[in-house]
Amino acid sequence: MKVLDFYAEVTQFQPQQLWQQGRTRLAKVDPKPFYTWAIRKLVKLLYRIDYNDMNMIPKQGGAILICNHVSYMDGMVINTGVERPVRYIIDEDIYHLPGVNYFMRLNNAVPIAPRRDSVEKALEIVAEGLKNGDLFCIFPEGQITFTGNLSRFRFGVEWMLKRTPVPVIPMALNGLWGSMLSRKDRGKWYRFIPRSFRRHITLRCGAPMEGDKVSVSHMQHAIMDLMNRAK
Repeated sequence: MKVLDFYAEVTQFQPQQLWQQGRTRLAKVDPKPFYTWAIRKLVKLLYRIDYNDMNMIPKQGGAILICNHVSYMDGMVINTGVERPVRYIIDEDIYHLPGVNYFMRLNNAVPIAPRRDSVEKALEIVAEGLKNGDLFCIFPEGQITFTGNLSRFRFGVEWMLKRTPVPVIPMALNGLWGSMLSRKDRGKWYRFIPRSFRRHITLRCGAPMEGDKVSVSHMQHAIMDLMNRAK
């Protein structure tokens, strides 16, 4: 009888159904905690980072972080030092890159392109997120620096604040210029050869600024001051 029972179980075994059940269960698992943990471990392995005055970032409520843009690692470095989840406003072309897109969606990033419809949609998403208490980060230069210096800010962040005035927290990154993921050696064959391990980096926060009173010029001066202090 036992042999017959075993035979019945074997003949009823359906690998495809078992695989589908496994995929369904896996889909219900939230990957964000592991992703956050893995990113922080990676960043701390690659760099020695001094985080200064991070208590300036409000622990709850809508707010916008602004920072100079030095390398492709900037977002990960910021994420590692901020206790709250951070949503990024990111170039649409980068957002849709294969492989990158998965992590952008995981971070609830907002894609934006220099088109009226794209800008309007991004502004609406950001306004809704801020009203719901989300923390956003934007690099007001609109691109990674080509010189290591701070470029002129674009007006996107001002448009966001006109719709939803929230605190703006300036931040300054120092130490990533010259790393292989910066643009210092753009176009050169040795660009992606590591020149140092555990590079020393500084990320400094400034005092929050009132969103309904601050201008792009004030924001740029605030970050320039923090960059000089972080050296």
